Amino acid sequence: MENFELAIIGGGIVGCALFSCAVREGISTVLLEKGDDVASYASKANSGIVHSGYDPIPNSKMAKYNVLGNALYESMCRRLGEKMIKCGTLTVGREKDRLKLEKLLARGKQNGVKGLRIIEKKELFEMEPNLNPEIECALFAPTGAVVSPFGVCIGLVEEGIINGGTILTNFDVVDASKCDGGYQIKSQYKREVNAKFVVNCAGPNASFVNELFGDKVFDLSFVKGEYILLDKSSQGFVHHPIFPLPDEKGKGVLANITVYGNILLGPTAVPCEQSDTKVEIKGVEKIQSSVLKSIRSPNFKQTIKLFAGVRVKAGDDFVVERSSKNKNYYYAVGICSPGLTAAPAIAEEFLAWLKQDGIKTNKIEIKKRKPYVCTRDLNTQELKKLVKQNPSYGKVVCRCESVSEGEILDALSSPLPPTSIAAIKRRVSPTMGRCQGRACIPKIIKIWAEFRRKQKNKN
Repeated sequence: MENFELAIIGGGIVGCALFSCAVREGISTVLLEKGDDVASYASKANSGIVHSGYDPIPNSKMAKYNVLGNALYESMCRRLGEKMIKCGTLTVGREKDRLKLEKLLARGKQNGVKGLRIIEKKELFEMEPNLNPEIECALFAPTGAVVSPFGVCIGLVEEGIINGGTILTNFDVVDASKCDGGYQIKSQYKREVNAKFVVNCAGPNASFVNELFGDKVFDLSFVKGEYILLDKSSQGFVHHPIFPLPDEKGKGVLANITVYGNILLGPTAVPCEQSDTKVEIKGVEKIQSSVLKSIRSPNFKQTIKLFAGVRVKAGDDFVVERSSKNKNYYYAVGICSPGLTAAPAIAEEFLAWLKQDGIKTNKIEIKKRKPYVCTRDLNTQELKKLVKQNPSYGKVVCRCESVSEGEILDALSSPLPPTSIAAIKRRVSPTMGRCQGRACIPKIIKIWAEFRRKQKNKN
């Protein structure tokens, strides 16, 4: 049995953001994650866009947290050492769509989004030469950006760990009860923690967790978004996230850039079951046909991966509440898009409520998280200097992504050590390239085995 001031259930982007916030306030905090790593579910499979906030309905929680969260992202990524491309976003249309774009512009201004403007065809095609020739105007949102969604989650949690926070992975919450001064939370493996305060950020399982605590149950729906990822040889085909006009199903199928240099096409919006992440051929065909409405035909032969993520909805807005039934219990439910953007603001809201309700804080000396070395981003002199200090950075393991043995070892010895090849990928990007790991996975396994052997001998 372990005792904490605060337990956060769920290691998606909202839970990770709150974990970092709480630990930096000196709060004794544990993050309970069902999977074997953070960002194991919806937070690893989305577009990675920091939305500006012109799309949500004015006065909604989505609008509020979207705009506030957008304003926090740059400083947060700088603090974590995570890459953020401040490119802005484009929502494109034809002349007949101009009125709809102007309505989005007005909505964005009402939401407090800065710098929005309508761009005409000449300037637009200078920005994006590969647009569909029929496109004539667009709404430009300069505060939009792109990040690695799982990279941000990992960075936040590593920051929390090095500053004294605790994370328990493979902790699937199956029971909860009140105890002296707080709550007792149990996992399927009979592990238990006690906490005075609990925040439920369990994503698709948030309503179930609420039920365990005897709190409000929500009618949830699930929507699958399928994606096509193109090889890095497509880099430069587009320079911004390019949206069609949104409809009742969502923001539509877009062409997007990534911080890794790939082009990402999608998502679809298909009602589904909670765990349905399979990609259907009709979904691929939907992406291929829909994206052509916005851009000239991309080279679909450059496709290296198909994947899907499932987002959860609890009606038409986010649910971010302080419980009226249980003292010191809080929950976030239905955090779909723009949840990645909204997460830092939601975390700050929870932190404010926790402080109001008397959570114990302590002043600590905050340690800065060290970001991962990325050898492909170094110039020749920088790489030579690094290799001279540590020759393992000169041994290439993943040729597609130019990932060295030193970077693999950095991931294995990180504050939140990976327990799978996929988790190593999310930290330093081997297996992300054209061959999708066929060449480098055996090498990674060999490096990992040798690392474990040395650890065992050391102990």
